[in-house]
Amino acid sequence: MSSPTILTGENPYKLFVFSFLLAIITYGFALTNFTLTVDNEIPILPNYGLDLGRWGHNLILYHLLGGHFQYFSLILSLFLYSVSAIKISNLFKFNNYAAYFFCALFITFPQISYQVVFGMMSVIAGLGVLLSTICVELFLKTIEEKSFFKRIMLFSLIGVILMFNLSLYQAFILIPVVLYLILFFQKIFEENFNLNFEIKKGLLLFLIIIISGILYYLSVKIICPIQQGGYIDSFVSGGSADNQFLNFCSIWLKNLVGNFYYGSFTFIIATLASISLFVTFFIKKENTAIRFLTLLVILIMPFLMSSIITNGYHPPRLYLTSNIVFAFIIVFTLNYFKLNLFNITKVGITLILITHFYFVSHLFYSANKIYKHDKKIAEKIDYIIQNKYPNFSSTEKQIYFYGSFHYDYHQKFRLKNSEIFGGSIYSWDNGSNYRIINFFKEADVAEYNMITKEKFDLAKESISKMPIWPNPESIKMINEAVIVKLGGEKGSPLYFE
Repeated sequence: MSSPTILTGENPYKLFVFSFLLAIITYGFALTNFTLTVDNEIPILPNYGLDLGRWGHNLILYHLLGGHFQYFSLILSLFLYSVSAIKISNLFKFNNYAAYFFCALFITFPQISYQVVFGMMSVIAGLGVLLSTICVELFLKTIEEKSFFKRIMLFSLIGVILMFNLSLYQAFILIPVVLYLILFFQKIFEENFNLNFEIKKGLLLFLIIIISGILYYLSVKIICPIQQGGYIDSFVSGGSADNQFLNFCSIWLKNLVGNFYYGSFTFIIATLASISLFVTFFIKKENTAIRFLTLLVILIMPFLMSSIITNGYHPPRLYLTSNIVFAFIIVFTLNYFKLNLFNITKVGITLILITHFYFVSHLFYSANKIYKHDKKIAEKIDYIIQNKYPNFSSTEKQIYFYGSFHYDYHQKFRLKNSEIFGGSIYSWDNGSNYRIINFFKEADVAEYNMITKEKFDLAKESISKMPIWPNPESIKMINEAVIVKLGGEKGSPLYFE
């Protein structure tokens, strides 16, 4: 093994530049290639996100920024993630190489891709992590505050910030919990560790989170329209709760070995590091039970959302603390076994980063190929319409896309288990007219309007006799409305159905 070399006096500005540069390298392809992935075609309207209780998201995305823009939204998110990396590293008291290792592993972990691929999510993803980190920092400082009045004021401020964070994206509530669990885990190894005191701190933070949740609930009742469900309901409605625990265990184990979604492969390194820690805890027999249980909970927390999902859909974007846990466990293990200064360790971290570069680039590259293919189809459809019905542009340009492409239609471009990155606008949501029409517009192909109920009723009887795309006769104008038959079965319902 090579002898260790020492890095001293790391500078927070240098650490930021290091993190931000790695982020730009990791997302270089995404930053330089326009890709209209699923959901990015949806326009940001005045009521955006309100039906999901995300009034904070609406405030930033619609009122403050006026929408999302591919390059700006992503670069802003990477900037905020880089700042978060530094603050979390400081929160965990990582110094020297450990701080650089943590920031590098945190900012490049491919799970972030499943957040920032959504333009509307990209804007607030990094912000949610940053606000959560600030809240935990503020909580720790408030605990040491002697003035009762100041403590009440600061605790109230934390509650308000957490409430706002929930209004950005409800799953952000897990971030302060995970951060505190990790801090609790680190405390166990200190000589002056006081279990009762740390538990009381944890209960106090939990109480503040509960109060912030109540405040958020009241804010939704005041700000957001009456709704029949919400964000969580969309995942827990439908399906069966039978064997829910076993299903969650299966998903959790697949995530631990990096086999649940594309790009998660390196998480197995954190799992192996955890196993080495578990073994050491049993050998040393110092606070074994509490160390074991805390680390186990830390490994469970990033994937906890899957425990309440019954509809079978487990998007990787829900695992938004996995990069924190992944980076922490590896860096903590290196520090614990005093391996972080060896050259072989730096080589190993570099190989992990290169692997992350590959996964992230591959994800966005495959999505880009699907986008280009979808755009070519859109251009061909528009070309046929303009040639067959040259007077169509003088009408109200109403169009109806019947059916959808089979999922395997884009299989040659799709990466296994790549979720949204493998989605095509012609098959997502079983062929949504709202999505497809907006895609044509955002891809700068054509501007169409949704078919009205009256014209749909006049045309629907004729659709069954039409052939399926790519047959040119799959496009037909009936009563000044164009019908495009993409599949053999009716797709997503129209707005009036």
